[in-house]
Amino acid sequence: MSSDPDDDPVMRSSTEHYDRVGVSFRWPQILAAASAIFFGFLLDIAVNPPSYFRLFDSLVLLTSLYLVTIATAMFIMPVIYHISSYLRFDVERFLARTRHYTLIGIICVMFAMYLGLGLAMNSKLPSQVAYSLPTLPFIFITIDFFKNSPTNLIKSTSTERYDRMGAAMRWCQILASGSSIFFGFLLHIAIDPPSYFTFFDNMILLAALYSVTVATAMFIMPVIYHTKYYPRLDVERFLLRTKKPVQIGIICITLAMYMGLALALNSKLPIEVAYVLASIPSIFILYEFFNLKQKESNLS
Repeated sequence: MSSDPDDDPVMRSSTEHYDRVGVSFRWPQILAAASAIFFGFLLDIAVNPPSYFRLFDSLVLLTSLYLVTIATAMFIMPVIYHISSYLRFDVERFLARTRHYTLIGIICVMFAMYLGLGLAMNSKLPSQVAYSLPTLPFIFITIDFFKNSPTNLIKSTSTERYDRMGAAMRWCQILASGSSIFFGFLLHIAIDPPSYFTFFDNMILLAALYSVTVATAMFIMPVIYHTKYYPRLDVERFLLRTKKPVQIGIICITLAMYMGLALALNSKLPIEVAYVLASIPSIFILYEFFNLKQKESNLS
């Protein structure tokens, strides 16, 4: 008696099965790029640490580097698993294994970002404040992860649904890579700032770093949501849940870019001129962002 093709991992040829694999491959595609870039910046700081670093600072830095190393390895594991198993491929087993690797990596990279932000703030603020403030975005993510499960879960069989999810994941792919590079540069400057920086400059720098940390966390949120619910996923709810954190992330990264540009201009121009000039591209981005939202609301 022949087995049903859907029950046989060798005979599976359904486009929908491989659409699910393709969407899930977006997880490490988004996260591996971000964590690898973060690893590079942490490695550079660890090899050339600032002179003011104490033993505690060095241990925090090395812990961050170790966590990012684990995270990057976890995000590479789905590729290794697929390479070793692609000839006889069980889609459900692959998705389950990929989910486990990805969740371990997300936990590690989030903790490393927390330690990195705390390390930067610790150079300017009391330790209790420095390591308390960075917990806020990660507490939000943890609450969001464990709160109410979605209702009306749908096990999709439509290729079009997965195309839509893949497109939404590309938002995060584009934005997470950009924000992680920006995070790395700001972290490097915050840990070893120029000698001419005033107290005001340092506070602006830390505010920009905090904003870009929130943005990066928001761009990872859709991956966390999809990782949690991918076996039976309400696509419309997923797209709605993806849209909200991405919008928050765009606002935060735009503000961080404004503060970073203003900080650079402030070293060469009067402060009023520097902060006004820097605001022009950010005002344009936010205007377009809210203008499109308003048009979308009017259409619906």
